[in-house]
Amino acid sequence: MMTACVADMKTIIATGKYTLEAQVRAYDLLSYMLEAAENGVLAVSGEVAQEYRAVYQQNADALAAAYDEKTLKAEAAELIKPLEKACNDARFNAAAAASLHEFAKETFQTWQTAGIFARRRALKALRERAGFRLEQHRIGNYVAKTFDLMNQADADFAKSQQAVFTANVAYKIQPGIYARIASLL
Repeated sequence: MMTACVADMKTIIATGKYTLEAQVRAYDLLSYMLEAAENGVLAVSGEVAQEYRAVYQQNADALAAAYDEKTLKAEAAELIKPLEKACNDARFNAAAAASLHEFAKETFQTWQTAGIFARRRALKALRERAGFRLEQHRIGNYVAKTFDLMNQADADFAKSQQAVFTANVAYKIQPGIYARIASLL
C-alpha cells in the first residue's frame, strides 16, 4: 500500500491534482498504520518507507497546494449517484410490495366476512394491483405470496442500501493524510 501511495504522491506532484482513488488509498494506509500503532505492531523501515519520507519532505508544499476537497467530494458524490438511484427505486418497490401485502390481507378479510359481490369486487381489485394471476378459490395464498414478495423487496432494498453505504467514501476525504502518514514514519 505504501508503494502505491508513493506512486500516487508522484502523480499528484506531476499533475497538480489529487484523485479520489489516491485519497482513498492514503486514508486506508493511514488507518492501517494507526491501527497497527495502537496494537503496538507498527514497524516501519525499509526502502519504501525511506522513499515515502523523501518524496513527502521534498514536495510537502506542492501536495498541500494540490489538495482540493470540494472536487474530491464532488467526485465521490458522482460515484454513488447511480447507487442512490437504485436504492431509491428499491425503497419504492419495497413500499409498493408492503402496500400490496396489506391490501391482500384486507381482501382476505373481506373474502371471509362479506357477501359474494363484495368478495368479487375485492378480488378483482387485488388482481389489478398484483399484476399476476390470482385464483378465486385460493385467496389465502395471496397473503402468503404477497408476504414473500414484500420480504424479497425488503431484502433487495437492504442490499442496495448497503451498496450505497459501502461505496460512500466521502469520510475518507480529509486534508493532511500524507503528512500524518509521514509523521508516523
